[in-house]
Amino acid sequence: PCGTKPTNVNLWVGTGGTRTPLHYDSYDNLFVQLVGAKYVRLYAREDTPKLYVSKDKSYGLQGNMSEVDCEMEDFDKHPMAKDCAFQEVLLLPGDCLFIPSRCWHYVRSLSTSVSINYWF
Repeated sequence: PCGTKPTNVNLWVGTGGTRTPLHYDSYDNLFVQLVGAKYVRLYAREDTPKLYVSKDKSYGLQGNMSEVDCEMEDFDKHPMAKDCAFQEVLLLPGDCLFIPSRCWHYVRSLSTSVSINYWF
């Protein structure tokens, strides 16, 4: 929101093909693409029961990581995920994406890229 200072600012630098698994953040997120391109897939928070939250103690201790492997889904293992609608976004340099808190998202770098995000 206007006039609100971010609680965290993160710089993300990576090579093409780098993937961030399906997860959600506890903060509202303003994500800005500076260099390169990224593919982002967004799922509604209401789909949480169908996205198989990981219970693995060594992975996703915050309870915000999904077992669903986006772009390589195993619907035999995670059949409810097939019923989840998602939105796809292509981010290019100068693009900005608002990701509300608890909105599930998956990110894949399409090229060497630099991004910055602000959590509120």
